[in-house]
Amino acid sequence: MNNNQYQLDKVVILSRHGIRTPLENTIAFLEKSSPLKWPSWDHAYGYLTTRGGALEAFFGHYLSQWLEQKNINIEPENPDIYVYANSLQRTVATAQFLVNGAFAGYDIPIHHKYTIEKMDPIFDPSVKDDSPELKQAVLNDIEEADKAGAIFKNLAPAYQMVSDILEYPQSQLYALYKCDFADIPNELYFKKNEEPELHGPLAIGICAVDAFLLQYYSAFPKDQIAWGKITSREQWQQLIQIRNHYIDLVFHTKTIAQHISKLLINKIDDLLHNKQHKVNLLVGHDSTIAALLGALDFAPYQLPNQCENTPIGGMVIFQRYRHISSGKYFFKAEYVYQSFEQLYTGQAIDINNPPQHYQLQLEDASVNNDGYYDWADFAKRLNINE
Repeated sequence: MNNNQYQLDKVVILSRHGIRTPLENTIAFLEKSSPLKWPSWDHAYGYLTTRGGALEAFFGHYLSQWLEQKNINIEPENPDIYVYANSLQRTVATAQFLVNGAFAGYDIPIHHKYTIEKMDPIFDPSVKDDSPELKQAVLNDIEEADKAGAIFKNLAPAYQMVSDILEYPQSQLYALYKCDFADIPNELYFKKNEEPELHGPLAIGICAVDAFLLQYYSAFPKDQIAWGKITSREQWQQLIQIRNHYIDLVFHTKTIAQHISKLLINKIDDLLHNKQHKVNLLVGHDSTIAALLGALDFAPYQLPNQCENTPIGGMVIFQRYRHISSGKYFFKAEYVYQSFEQLYTGQAIDINNPPQHYQLQLEDASVNNDGYYDWADFAKRLNINE
């Protein structure tokens, strides 16, 4: 690619928060799913951990070096960067660590709208309209995505693995359902002002897999990570398919993705039209990223050296380039994230030991010979809510 002919003009970075503790309602639920005692944590539930903060600082340092390579230099007296986070501890803290790692000592405010632990509507995946028509459209999307029940059939080995790890047949949940893990009924929970959920083995599975992943990323002793029952990368890959499919079905399918991404798309559009800041950082959640990529018609992808489709701490970087000789604008989007191994080892990342970069593709659009999309192919997608 002839990158010397393109100057990075503006970036909007959408980051998922870094490593956190499990959510409190998840822990309460998981205690019913297994007779085993879950490991304790040294931070409040749902909070960014100290290790998570350190890894975000490393990521911020790398980000500043990457921007410098792209000839975007942030000046201490007038930092050309805008930062906006969801008003939860883990997202605000992630933004703080990213900025401190990138530009320590610079006067860069971290914007958030509410007091800590109040969800900002821009990042809120809750349903705004629970009409029967919208719910049916979402169900139709899920049915279309899961052609002939293929997803649920393919997840059978992963469901059995979760059941075995949890010792589910000895749990309170088994006493409630009185059936095998995979046979727990699936049901879409769809209520106004609440997050949509796909109740059943997929929901129980994602809660368990999330807890195991957080233990792994936090470098718990091996006998405490899923009680020592996950011993291979292949097991992780199979288990994390539960997580990926849940996120895809509940947040990435078209109707719900467009429904919950409207405010975020408007925010990104505003930032791209605002000439004040070249660098814009937004910090949200996995649901934020999955829904946005679904709403903007990005192609399906598989991230190299990662099992998660929306890895913790990972960020999507929307990039606008100006072609130097013609003055035309072009677009590129990359998923930049730490590999499964980088997260586990907690190693410092920088320009010499970089995170993973994966170029995302737009559906129904073509790249030029240098690998860039015409800016109009992306910009028109931002106006889907008009």
